[in-house]
Amino acid sequence: MRLTSLTFPFLSLGLATAQSINTTYVAGLLSALNGAGLTSLVSAASSLNSSTVGQQLLGELSAGSNGTTKFTIFAPNNGAFSGVPSNISGNPSLLADVLAYHIQTGNISTNEIASYPNTTIGRTLLNDSTYVQLEGGKNQVVAWSKQSNGNTTVLNQNTVVNVLSNTVYQNIQLYIIDGVLDIPGSLDAAMAANNLNTLRTVLSTITVGGGSLFTQLNSTRGFTLFAPTDAAFSAVQDQLTSLGSNMTALQAVLGNHIINGSTVYSPTLMTQNFTSGAGESLSSHANTSGVFIFSGNTTAEVSKPDVILDNGVMHIIDHVLLNLQSDSSAASSAYASATSAAAHTSTEQGPVGSTPSATGSAGGGGNGGKSAAVGLGVGSGWGMIVVGLVAGAFIL
Repeated sequence: MRLTSLTFPFLSLGLATAQSINTTYVAGLLSALNGAGLTSLVSAASSLNSSTVGQQLLGELSAGSNGTTKFTIFAPNNGAFSGVPSNISGNPSLLADVLAYHIQTGNISTNEIASYPNTTIGRTLLNDSTYVQLEGGKNQVVAWSKQSNGNTTVLNQNTVVNVLSNTVYQNIQLYIIDGVLDIPGSLDAAMAANNLNTLRTVLSTITVGGGSLFTQLNSTRGFTLFAPTDAAFSAVQDQLTSLGSNMTALQAVLGNHIINGSTVYSPTLMTQNFTSGAGESLSSHANTSGVFIFSGNTTAEVSKPDVILDNGVMHIIDHVLLNLQSDSSAASSAYASATSAAAHTSTEQGPVGSTPSATGSAGGGGNGGKSAAVGLGVGSGWGMIVVGLVAGAFIL
């Protein structure tokens, strides 16, 4: 494929768009990709000009021509593109969105990649509202980490995607990968993929503001869910059954698994305390054994961090957080604080959580005090009805 054939489409752009795209810079990047043998990626990139989404992506990439704006790109090899279905490869707008999910803001060097279960979170250029509904209009993120076998792997993919090698083009860090990344999906899809059947039943049978809590979470913009496994629910069946018709206690238990209004990824979670949807403190601690979440006098270990959702994030935990306490005033105050903070955040120029976030107060591991994170407003609109636990599943 001759590079010159790739530059012509950019020159045919309308004046307003053409002014925002540095064709020399973009052509140089395509040349570097072509030289690395990534001809399928170059071919896909050459279609970007044929859609509005693609033109916007080219404009954002062109910011790199100023020498100060930096990017990190996951560059799929030719074998990876052979498995891309035609509904993506033949749809210029969708293909542009998929490619946008491969580009992160800022340079993320190899020594900044965390070792699992810790993760590195990068803010991507994907911001199409069809696929992203985060608080404050934030772009979607991608999670990746070094595995115990020595591989660096992109998480939350339908198939394992590994980093094969890395190189640099001007101010762009390039990581060649062996798969095309999947755009994060819904809470519903993530729960099904991770066999969180009991939690899904719980959330689906609780009424909140005229709909189920499950429906509300699927439609909200920005939330964090600590998701107990089916085994975790089975382990506390007797305790939950003993609550009987104590709606306040049941509300508190579920509310203490949610941070509402803010998407808190594990690197940020590890440096701050947050306020749960029930108005109680949530804190975390990491040691050589793992990452642990504290709520009241209960503790759970994170068995799978940073399950990225189209409108939030889910951290899978091995125990139910049986904290029966709630503070509606703290919950309301925290939610207002988080909503305000989301409207004033700026795009990260490096790994998310590498510097303190505005959505929580400083704190360490253990059971810290209240913070200005987010609350669900327990006692004011949950509309929760009596829930009982029978044979390991919640029923009305």
